Amino acid sequence: MFLVMNEDIQIKGIVEEIRFRNEENGYTIALVDADCHPYVVVGVFPPVSEGSFVTCEGKLVDNPRFGFKIKADSVKITMPESEYSLFRFLSSGLIKGIGPKKAESIIKMFGVKSLEIIEKEPLKLTLISGFSKKTAKSVAESYAYVKNAADAITFLMQGMTPNMAIKVYNIYGQDTIATASSNPYKLIEDIDGIGFLSADKLARAIGIDKNSMFRIKAGVLHAMLENAERTGNTVIFKAEICEQAVKLLECEEVSVNSAIDSLIIERKLREVDCDGEPGLMHFEHYIAESRAAMRLIKIASETNTIKMNCDSLIAEFESINGVSFHKDQKNAIESAINSGVSVITGGPGTGKTTIIKCIRHILGYYNKRIRLLAPTGRAAKRLSEATGDIAFTIHRLLLSDEIIFEGRIRAEVVIIDEFSMVDVSLLQRLLSILPDDIKLVIVGDSNQLPSVGPGNCLADIINSGIIPVSKLTHIYRQEGGSMIVRAAHEINSGKCPDLTKKNSDFFFIKTSSQEETASLIESLVTKRLPSYLNLSADKIQVLCPVKTGLAGTTALNNRLRRALIGSPSEKVEVLDSEFSRGDKVMHTVNNYDIKWLRYGIEGKGIFNGDMGVVSAVYPGSGEVEITFEDGRVAHYSGEDRKQLVLAYAITVHKSQGSEYDAVVIPIISANYLIMTRNLLYTAVTRAKRLVVIVGSEECVRRMISNNYIKKRYSMLKNFIIDLNEKLGNLFAGSGESN
Repeated sequence: MFLVMNEDIQIKGIVEEIRFRNEENGYTIALVDADCHPYVVVGVFPPVSEGSFVTCEGKLVDNPRFGFKIKADSVKITMPESEYSLFRFLSSGLIKGIGPKKAESIIKMFGVKSLEIIEKEPLKLTLISGFSKKTAKSVAESYAYVKNAADAITFLMQGMTPNMAIKVYNIYGQDTIATASSNPYKLIEDIDGIGFLSADKLARAIGIDKNSMFRIKAGVLHAMLENAERTGNTVIFKAEICEQAVKLLECEEVSVNSAIDSLIIERKLREVDCDGEPGLMHFEHYIAESRAAMRLIKIASETNTIKMNCDSLIAEFESINGVSFHKDQKNAIESAINSGVSVITGGPGTGKTTIIKCIRHILGYYNKRIRLLAPTGRAAKRLSEATGDIAFTIHRLLLSDEIIFEGRIRAEVVIIDEFSMVDVSLLQRLLSILPDDIKLVIVGDSNQLPSVGPGNCLADIINSGIIPVSKLTHIYRQEGGSMIVRAAHEINSGKCPDLTKKNSDFFFIKTSSQEETASLIESLVTKRLPSYLNLSADKIQVLCPVKTGLAGTTALNNRLRRALIGSPSEKVEVLDSEFSRGDKVMHTVNNYDIKWLRYGIEGKGIFNGDMGVVSAVYPGSGEVEITFEDGRVAHYSGEDRKQLVLAYAITVHKSQGSEYDAVVIPIISANYLIMTRNLLYTAVTRAKRLVVIVGSEECVRRMISNNYIKKRYSMLKNFIIDLNEKLGNLFAGSGESN
């Protein structure tokens, strides 16, 4: 066989040797014998072993290091066609009960129809000397198992990638085709990573009717979850979801309404009354919010009614630490000490961290076991540094066998910082492991952006009027005349900071175009700020209101990447991005299954917002090694790689709960609904040492005057109020204090 470099080719042959295989994503390097011509083939293979017969499609390429090989775009397990390939296949040991001699005998009698006989008429094998009925049946069963795997993977690849097809087959095994054929949308419920679009593509490929009720119901649930992820709403009004589902499914509204009725009966959707209007909740969100409300009320109701006098211990803390609390701060401390659940909220400089330290001091005096928590690794690290105590991420806590015993956390007090970014699913999971008699102190800034995930937890808890809330408004920390804190509070109050004044830590630089803005940001990040602050460029974070445009995250990431690491020869391409050694990256979803290693200790779980650097790339296998800021090292392959993005520039939403030495914020003309006051406030409050705003002064002023906050529809507040009423207004008189 004569092959031409870089032209599309196809070979069929026996897998002679497997030189490398990643069982997780199917990436394989194999020697394939195609009618006595050996070829090295690299690519994603279905489950194969030596002796499997495969059809490979791709291109012949020349690698300076490894020589000629076929880079396969597609590898399928097929069945051999020639007598030579049949012999190699049957004698490989893949089919139990057949060796070289029996393989030769079978082919001599049945020729190219040998596999057809084994599959459909196995008893004919008894015509061959040495084959009993038992042996014939065993051979048929072994062949059926091998063929089923090949057929299943080929079947699934009509609607999904080879990686995902392998994942599905590993779950369903020999039942794959039967399960996926009867209802391909069942894959959505059973297998992580399979969404509606993948299942729908498979369904359409195998001829499932577009008006199938399986499809309509799956589409409605997809529309519900997609809406929740996009808007943060846990309640969606029926007319809105009907419109979205009809558009997605291209079906009649009557079918969608029928599907919604069925899903309510099946307890996959829940009808609720939201502000006097009928709404729908995905049952996962209904369970999360209703159970979170029940746990909050339960914990609050277990509070010891004997109030502790904290005055002497507060005075002791003030003396030791050289601070002097004001009345509202003391009230916040006393409320936290004497309540089962309490909230402390305020902007930067209002003393939240100092209050946390004082609460620890008082409860430590009484030998209370305290756990400090935060939603992200960066926030936990900052809390640890500020308090001198170990702070855990909520995700790490949930995975810890040492801290959780028999389903409950080993603690008497839990303090959660940066609570504004906690979504309702995370809140419910955390509350489920807290003992009933624990003290729960919630700390956060209610003026920051709400959580990226669905829910409006901090606002709902505050606005319920049931849980004691301490609002801190007075600024106590100016840090030697720092303008960052002052500017943040001015922005929050609707006042534009003085943009003409040259401060040591807060600057505005005017530009007249997006190209000029992007060019200046490149200069600031790569040269000017590292020199000015005496720190490396990776400590400077660009926070963008938007992803698009020359001054959005996408373009700035590519620009800064080129400026900082050039064009490395080794890279791994993933979707529209590429990763090279030294790239700054962020993980974008919660993945509880990714394994990591830190200082010789193994663990699992990488979470939304975790940032790190690409420490190694493997172009051959497509794998990427990431070293995260806390020292965890994880290998990404297959679908997991899609959870990484470049992070030289990130959206303001993705920065929640984090703090950076220096922040650069491009402010350009964009959608009015996005360019809001609380978005700018959130961005500014992420900076520790320096803020630089780059762009249009008019846009900055317009943004500060835009106090639009998109209403999130959720039910946590309603559930808290309803439960309190059912308990006879047990917490009447609770609420805000100043």
